[in-house]
This record gives sequence, C-alpha cells and structure tokens, in this order.
Amino acid sequence: MKTEVITVKFSEIDETVYVQLDSSKSQKTVKAILDNLPIEVNINKWGQELYTDNTPIEAQQENPKSEVNLLDVAYWPEGNALCLFYGPTPISKDSGKILPYSPVNIVGRILPKNNNIIDRVKDSMKVIIKQYVE
Repeated sequence: MKTEVITVKFSEIDETVYVQLDSSKSQKTVKAILDNLPIEVNINKWGQELYTDNTPIEAQQENPKSEVNLLDVAYWPEGNALCLFYGPTPISKDSGKILPYSPVNIVGRILPKNNNIIDRVKDSMKVIIKQYVE
C-alpha cells in the first residue's frame, strides 16, 4: 500500500493537522479508515490525547498497543475512534509513558507541519478528516 496522508481540519481554530498513515502495523485498520473518508465528527480531549466521537470506521484489534509514542495516531476499537497522542493521558500518571484508555491500533504519526494545537482544542470541537490531496 502506498503512503497516504490524511488531514484533520479544525475549522473553529483554522488549523489542520497532517497525519502520515502507516499500514505496516495495522493494514486492515488503515484500509478501513481510508474507505470511510471523509468523516465529519466531534473531537474531545483526555489529558494530552485528542480522540474523536464514534466514527463509521469499524476494525478489530490489530497488533494492539497499551503504550504509544509521542505524536502517534491510533484507532481505538472499543470506541470506534481515532486518537492523536500529544503527551500523557490521565492514566499515565507520573510514569513518563503515554497510555491509552485501552489497547489501540497504531495507524500513523502526526507530521511536524503543525502539531502544536493541543492547548487550543476544546471538547466537542468539530473536525473533518479526509485524504490529503496536494
């Protein structure tokens, strides 16, 4: 599968986050994401994680991870949600680790074009997720 980039557009704050998809860990999940684009959904904050409300994406656990890296993007099967990790979550406590609520499928990484928006995002802010076209 060729490399794909998707965008997460935050119209309310006029910002777009670019996500480099990586199907090497979760090929079926990445395909399910691409097959369901574009998606218009609300996004919420949980510590330094942004996660969408329930999406039309349906995928089972695929190489699920209980710990993620900074700027990872994952699909959360339990909540049918996409998650963007900017830092620790409430359950990370002082461990220095980034821990999702429950295991997630890693689907890509936030590109450094514009990744420092976490403090400006408010709960239930609407986003549009779509394939990036140059």
